[in-house]
Amino acid sequence: MPDTVDAHLLRYLSRLHIDCADSRSFHQAIALFSSVFDQLSHLSLKLSASTFISGPLSISGDIIQQLCINRLKPWTTYALNLSLYVENDLEEKIIFNGFLKMPFVHRQRPRVHVQERANWDFGHPYHCFTVYTSPCNDKMLPTVLFSSDLKRYVENISFE
Repeated sequence: MPDTVDAHLLRYLSRLHIDCADSRSFHQAIALFSSVFDQLSHLSLKLSASTFISGPLSISGDIIQQLCINRLKPWTTYALNLSLYVENDLEEKIIFNGFLKMPFVHRQRPRVHVQERANWDFGHPYHCFTVYTSPCNDKMLPTVLFSSDLKRYVENISFE
């Protein structure tokens, strides 16, 4: 356990916000805090990461279900804001479809949304999508509105 976390204070934790920048930090944070998930009253998980279809650091719906949601008490509230970029899964959409089958996505509260996004920023081999609970505190606008391809398209239009 890192020196910055006092293990004796973890038993008093009731709310936890985890903000991960990649797959590795997600798995490290979950390993660090997994022992306290059953005592939380609120969990907030934010993640923006590239992942693979399979591998030790992959992130999928069943990983979120097993490592996070299943460890929470039934009355615990949670907020998800996951932006995933799955390499080489653009055609089959295995990870995306896996999220759609997870039990936590079909609950009424909190309402979970799984939304595909344009992959303008990452290139062709990535399938991009977002998994979030509503209401979502972050501003989420369709990425196509601000894409560089749309900007180039508008610049080439003649208004004569």
